[in-house]
Amino acid sequence: MCTCVYVTGIYRGIFQLCMKPRVTRGQAPSRPTATTTPLRLSPKDEHIFRELMERFAVLSEMCYRFSQDIYLRAGTVPEMDVEETIRRNVSIARRVFGNRFLEILATIYLKKSVGARELATILGGFTTPDLLRKLRVLEAAGLVESGPPFGQPDSGRYSLTHKGTVIARLGEPVFLYLRLAEGWTTPTSVGQPAAETEAAEKADVYEAAART
Repeated sequence: MCTCVYVTGIYRGIFQLCMKPRVTRGQAPSRPTATTTPLRLSPKDEHIFRELMERFAVLSEMCYRFSQDIYLRAGTVPEMDVEETIRRNVSIARRVFGNRFLEILATIYLKKSVGARELATILGGFTTPDLLRKLRVLEAAGLVESGPPFGQPDSGRYSLTHKGTVIARLGEPVFLYLRLAEGWTTPTSVGQPAAETEAAEKADVYEAAART
């Protein structure tokens, strides 16, 4: 419990720090060009948009420095063995972020607790048994935990473990940045995420077939 409170305090401190843009002495702040603005905005909204983009640039720099510090403390600088670093990163990406696992984690993070059937309806493109199999994989990885079922196998509620919550919190700024860059209030149809995923998967299949 103490560890959870301590880690949460660290993340809150980082968030508050990130919300205060700082510029290295003698370095001009990087400003997004007008072409990055997704829609025609009022002068007030344009100012807010630019300010937020600058804060994301600061966060990006902080994340880079944080990663470099971790590498140095662990004694495994990526430049020392690029191939091994790539292999490990690809392995993690496939295990944690492949097969729509990231969608599941992001949705459970926002819902706090959700049943498999409801989760399958929200994400689309899943049958409940398919989703239950993916949830079991995430449980085995220590990212998701389930409560006891009530009468039916798929009536249990799923939530993120501490490990899963940390991953979701680290990834949330990526979603926020993309939402800002694409237009914060741009409407998204209910079936759009599943349709986009299906189209991307079909494109990968066609590309692989073309190579063979």
